[in-house]
Amino acid sequence: MTRSGGLVGIIALVLATTQGCSIQGAEDDHSLPSSGGLGQGGSGAVTGQGGAGAIGSSSSSGVGGGCAEASSVAQSGEAPADIIIAVDTSGSMNLEAQWTQQNMNQMVDVIAGSGVDAHVVMISSTEICVPAPLGSGSCPNDEQLPSYRHVQVGVGSNNALEKILSTYPEWKDTLRKAATKTLVVISDDNSDLSAGAFTNQLLALDPSFQGFKLDAIVSFGAPWIPNTQCWLLSAAEGSVYKDLVQQTGGVIGDLCLQDFGPVFQDIATTVVQNSQIDCVYDIPDPADGETIDFDLVNVQFQGSPNEEPQTIPYLPGGQYECGPDGGWYYDDPDHPTQIIFCDATCVAVQGLTEGKVSVVFGCATVIR
Repeated sequence: MTRSGGLVGIIALVLATTQGCSIQGAEDDHSLPSSGGLGQGGSGAVTGQGGAGAIGSSSSSGVGGGCAEASSVAQSGEAPADIIIAVDTSGSMNLEAQWTQQNMNQMVDVIAGSGVDAHVVMISSTEICVPAPLGSGSCPNDEQLPSYRHVQVGVGSNNALEKILSTYPEWKDTLRKAATKTLVVISDDNSDLSAGAFTNQLLALDPSFQGFKLDAIVSFGAPWIPNTQCWLLSAAEGSVYKDLVQQTGGVIGDLCLQDFGPVFQDIATTVVQNSQIDCVYDIPDPADGETIDFDLVNVQFQGSPNEEPQTIPYLPGGQYECGPDGGWYYDDPDHPTQIIFCDATCVAVQGLTEGKVSVVFGCATVIR
């Protein structure tokens, strides 16, 4: 799932225990006031001001009141992002280690300035010492919890991925279950562990890494060809890391360019983009013996913790009914597997600074 700018939605779809509840007036009149993207209600809700104004039917209309026990779980606050960085600190990487620590704070400043709550884990020898505000700057003990943990261990030319796995017990407490997961490797060599083996072992250690992204600063070319860009700058092409970047949709930088600033900027931008609130929600399989009545499903939005939940209307005609008023629809009305926001609604919820999205069961679906 993705989150942004302090707006987080964590969906845990729960079957209602009161299937008979109803929405006052909803069955008689499904027409609702026009909105600025959330499907209904006042335009103040989509200006980034915390959802001022109505967005639709509030809990006083039944949804979120009589069916509160069916609501999904949501979390508000700064969007969390966990970033684990492994730096090859073998003898040939001395200069690169300096550039890494120089650019660390810049990367985290970009992330934090966008409302993302970053926890950074550095896996490296004490050759890297990160200054304030991310680290303490007190070398070699630069750790500053909870935002920055330094696992002080040497990372060799070919074992960055293995070090991420073997040191997991030392940094797992830094992770947050709801946080996006980004791994970063900086090395002038290749990995002895294959991309597939690493992914399998990582998910076996911690399933919350499902959907992780790996970013890398590695050599793009063969270093053994004299007078080329990588001549004397790298030991081998980082082919395994390049594979992982491609497989996970990460960001890659060419170590041979020896210019780390733009790469860290790209990494920061990607973390922020991957921390936006989700606009597509998978519908899980119900428990044994349970069923989902898709005529009794509603999507709610809460612009700030102090606001009453408002209901975003369902569009039975699917994406073709989407317009400036927004709304949501099923990927397949006959056999739904996903709830999808219209573009206008997606932009609206991603533009707010706080709030939450919920899915509730048991009340007649509000249709625009």
